Amino acid sequence: MTEQAFSTLGSFILQNGLVLGEMYEPKTPTATAEVKDTSAQNNIGGIKTKLVTWIDHDTLGFKVFYNGSTAHETLAAAIYTRAQETWQVVLPPTFHAGGHSFSWGGQITKCQKMVDGDGPAYLDMEVTVSGRVTPLTTLAVGLTTPWFTIAEENANALAPVPIAAETTTAYDVEAYLDNTSITVTPTATAGTIRVDGTVVATGVASGAITLNTGAGAITYVSITVSALNKTPVIYWIRVKIGPTAHP
Repeated sequence: MTEQAFSTLGSFILQNGLVLGEMYEPKTPTATAEVKDTSAQNNIGGIKTKLVTWIDHDTLGFKVFYNGSTAHETLAAAIYTRAQETWQVVLPPTFHAGGHSFSWGGQITKCQKMVDGDGPAYLDMEVTVSGRVTPLTTLAVGLTTPWFTIAEENANALAPVPIAAETTTAYDVEAYLDNTSITVTPTATAGTIRVDGTVVATGVASGAITLNTGAGAITYVSITVSALNKTPVIYWIRVKIGPTAHP
């Protein structure tokens, strides 16, 4: 083999289209086929014949850094609802030609909050796999001009760095010291748009997104554009509280 391996750093896990966060240490589900003996007593040469029957999947295990978000807090309760949900692992846009993901239907079987005192808190998760794991290699159409705008609670615009563009998926934004929330107005001509997990219509401002406060505090906000049977496009906005209040 002469091809170079591709990094999966920056892979994300989605639950019903909601980005839960970056996953690590994934344990992909092993598919095992049951084998039945179909030999007859008069089988020539005394050699057994076998037939492959049911396919069984192990659970998919993964870890996701815990950030105290509403989505993370509801995961622990979701195990009791036994809801059958759509799960999707999205590989980074730099992976090979981009647009790679795989999805499946499943239920949460384990959700454990881990705090070891020597690193970040994380959620240790396991999800069943019902039916086939479906690979998806077509990327959804992402944001379109004017891409997105950001405003703080006083309706003052905040400029992303770099300048917003379709294929740029990570941005930095500096808010004022006295800011407590922002809104994001995305634009897309196709697909479903979610801002911080909530569906938002194109050209319409999201609800107020609460910021972590204090100089230097950082809040991550996601914009996801998804479409049926396609890999969603995920944009991240890293909002940092600046050192000065709004003039």
